[in-house]
Amino acid sequence: MGDYGIKISKPGYDIKTTGLQNQVFNSSANSLKIWMTGSSNISVAAWDGSGSNEKGTVDITHSLGYAPFYLCYFKLKHATKLWLQDSLDISMLTGNYIDGRAYSNNTNLHCGIWVNGNNLDAWTATVYYLIFIDKAIT
Repeated sequence: MGDYGIKISKPGYDIKTTGLQNQVFNSSANSLKIWMTGSSNISVAAWDGSGSNEKGTVDITHSLGYAPFYLCYFKLKHATKLWLQDSLDISMLTGNYIDGRAYSNNTNLHCGIWVNGNNLDAWTATVYYLIFIDKAIT
């Protein structure tokens, strides 16, 4: 078999002669593939007066048998922007804040919203997720 497939080089490099380090994509190299995408709503209850850190969570079943790589983005119901999981440094914050977190295990992607604040109303956020797979190892 000859040298075939899809190759894309960085600007200024000839795809016919450049090495893998100067290629943006090469179909013969191992790369992540999207296994599953979707979205799910997460509801957070109103503050009940007993403390802070209310949360809402959702589990997305993938059943891959290992903890896959993933990306999660969160959006508040009336917001216009998304934010990436764990992108908020909560150690520097005092007062009210919202934090989106996620982790994966052998069967599920677990996504959650944590809220720190008093006198907050109930609300809903949406999590958008991508679960990646390396089909070469499954």
